[in-house]
Amino acid sequence: MNRRIRLAIPSKGRLHGPSIDIMSRAGVEIYPKGRSYLSETSDPSLEVLLARAKDVPLYLHYGAADLGITGYDLIVERGAELYELLSLPYGECKLVVAAPEDSGIRSIEDVKPGSVVATSHPRTASKFFEGLNKDVRILELEGSIEVAPRLGLADLVVDISSSGETLRRNGLRVICPILESTAKLACNKVSYRASQDRIDSLVKRLEEAVRVMGHEGPPRQGAG
Repeated sequence: MNRRIRLAIPSKGRLHGPSIDIMSRAGVEIYPKGRSYLSETSDPSLEVLLARAKDVPLYLHYGAADLGITGYDLIVERGAELYELLSLPYGECKLVVAAPEDSGIRSIEDVKPGSVVATSHPRTASKFFEGLNKDVRILELEGSIEVAPRLGLADLVVDISSSGETLRRNGLRVICPILESTAKLACNKVSYRASQDRIDSLVKRLEEAVRVMGHEGPPRQGAG
């Protein structure tokens, strides 16, 4: 008998609810078990691993999970070698460079050598500035990135933005986009070769769920 496929989905945050919803639309109900990170589902061939969205690419890369839902920006940030099987209709955002409104920085060309950049995407930010031959210092933070300039920790930020409202509330303006992101269904390469038929079957069910959602509109998400 084939072993169960393990699907990693975000355990919290803006991707959690929509990921539960789209799996339900695809005919897969998830049954959480208390504090356990592993959950049974209505599909006996599939189990769910609840994990931090940022960790999902690594679980996939190293084979701890076969499939996973996470943001494209996090796949890029982790540098994971995966198959991206399907774009999902939620989690839309951009990774952007933003500077204080009163800083005088109006474009990426205005960023001075030695500037400090606060971000939760240090790998992506470093590659971006290196590609521009900009000598900056990266300050890795996990939360409240937008307040770093106000606290004197950084000169600018590289942060995720959906509507731009959070940046504006913190006195920041976008000066340059880095990449666009949405939720992705990704797969471990070895797992795909070993279980292609079962994985393709789930992908087709999710594709149908995406098609139906296209008529109904995507699930609501928090502003960012």
